[in-house]
Amino acid sequence: MQPQTRQRRFSRRSRTGCQTCRSRRVKCDETPGACKQCTSTGRNCDGYDLPRLPVGMKRRRQDLAWSGPSMRILLDLPGTNSDERRCFNVFQTYTVPMMVSWFDSEVWQQIVLQMSQAEPAIYHAVVALSAIHEDSDKAGLPPGAMDIRNTYHRFALAQYSKAASMLCKRLVSNDPQVRAVALMCCIMFICFDLCRGNYKAAFTHLQNGVQIIEGQIAKANRRHTFPQSLNSWSPTEYALTRVLLHLDVQSAHFGESGPLLHLHPVVLGEGSRDSLSLNSLKEVKQSLDPIMNNILRFRRSCEPYVRGDISGLFDISGASAEQRRIQAHLDDHIQAFEDFVLRRASYPADSKDARSIDLMRMQNEALTNILETSLVTSEMIYDGYLPVYKKITRLAEKIITSFQSEYGTHRPCIVMDMGVIPSLLWVCLKCRDFPTRHRAVKLLERWPHREGAYDSHLLVQIVKDHMVLEQPSAGDGVTANVPEYARIDSVMRVNTSGEE
Repeated sequence: MQPQTRQRRFSRRSRTGCQTCRSRRVKCDETPGACKQCTSTGRNCDGYDLPRLPVGMKRRRQDLAWSGPSMRILLDLPGTNSDERRCFNVFQTYTVPMMVSWFDSEVWQQIVLQMSQAEPAIYHAVVALSAIHEDSDKAGLPPGAMDIRNTYHRFALAQYSKAASMLCKRLVSNDPQVRAVALMCCIMFICFDLCRGNYKAAFTHLQNGVQIIEGQIAKANRRHTFPQSLNSWSPTEYALTRVLLHLDVQSAHFGESGPLLHLHPVVLGEGSRDSLSLNSLKEVKQSLDPIMNNILRFRRSCEPYVRGDISGLFDISGASAEQRRIQAHLDDHIQAFEDFVLRRASYPADSKDARSIDLMRMQNEALTNILETSLVTSEMIYDGYLPVYKKITRLAEKIITSFQSEYGTHRPCIVMDMGVIPSLLWVCLKCRDFPTRHRAVKLLERWPHREGAYDSHLLVQIVKDHMVLEQPSAGDGVTANVPEYARIDSVMRVNTSGEE
């Protein structure tokens, strides 16, 4: 009797594993970059076949075209495929105008497009972000956590890895432009990782960008007696640094360190209080960023005192003096902003500018409240600011309604500037008037989107948990009198240990 021939059981060969695992016919764990199946056994992971996007995907966008002065570039770089070129076109046609929904930005409307022509690392980073945006646009939802089963996500991760690899090769050159390339890639990587909910990776890139900026400042200051302003940098590096500064301000609510940049007022561009004059909405935003940085840094420094942890060691008189100094700068900014609005009152404002003006007023109200209460040790004091919280929610509702009237369901789902979310979040946390608080939550739910590090969907869940703990009896819609002992002083830390 002849032995029975043993036959291999048929199984479909994986099309998504790395080339090494596929040739060995073993299951690949598909870790981005290099799989652990290879690296853990000392093998060289030969990488993955670049994913391709679905063919013939029809875009949803047939509504009003996004407005804004963006340049148009037709790229056909050697070695690129049709999917990459299509994503680049989507980026400049849809993603860029959406990114500047609040304020025009030369970084998004010019610099990143120009640098993509000469820098493959930036080009592939752009393609990666565009693929994430296109997928979220197709689904009608803001970007969420990465799903390796999603074709767009696999394609985006491959482009992201390709960009990182090309940047590493670029950094070893002595080209004077390499610093600007690194800063631009940092910005793109931050945006990509924020969109996929990976705060830890995003803020690692932010730290890298901050280190580049601080290194350049230290180098410049060694050659000068006085601190050098960012205004003395090249226009490109100055613009990129401003974007990183704005992203750094957002980091105050994430992790433990607060804003990373702690720079001399001259470096931040605060300038003299006697010379503040604002001539555009772009200048208004840039003027507010360093003040916002100082406000959030100051409030963070006061938290141990407010909690009673270091009451005997805290310099209350020094803190009060610093509070007055920052308040004076904020008051000057608000006055210069209102003077600017008054000067341009005779000119008709388009809907974008009108929203931006309302946004600045809303942020000024929130920042003033944050600063004024930084040394307050009782949560009961916030009850006296109900008119402020009602004004913030009114302005937010006006802005969201304007977006909805103009774009319907196609409102922006990704914006890197801080918009309505941080101010509404502040109302949700500090206002114990239930109708006003409930209205703020509903406004966050009404517009699912991401503003830089702020994910409206994630924050709504945090706020609802916060409200349940504080106001268990307020479900009937009646204002609840929350006693001091039941009030939560802060939930402004979002876990950044991994992907949300």
